[in-house]
Amino acid sequence: MEVTGETPFAEDSRSLRPGPRSGSAGAPGWAYLHKPIIVMVMGSLMCAAGGVLFLLQSSGVTEAYRSVASACGSIGLMFVVMGLVWIPILKEKRRRKRCSQGA
Repeated sequence: MEVTGETPFAEDSRSLRPGPRSGSAGAPGWAYLHKPIIVMVMGSLMCAAGGVLFLLQSSGVTEAYRSVASACGSIGLMFVVMGLVWIPILKEKRRRKRCSQGA
């Protein structure tokens, strides 16, 4: 086997690099919504954690403060609502950008 200074994985590592950005032409239609989706998922997880804390506290399993469960639930709900409001804003922004490029 001949040693050339290149690793045998050089071709594989090149395939893992992202290609040049071509705007939103190559991306699926929902790709611009990844941030609000992440915000809504994290908010729903936080809201669920608040619900679990509340149930554990009310059943007497843990001595967690009720305010911690309420805070987790309300902050989680706030993130879910923020993500739900963010989606139409991004759709309108994308529609206006598409209209301005076409005109």
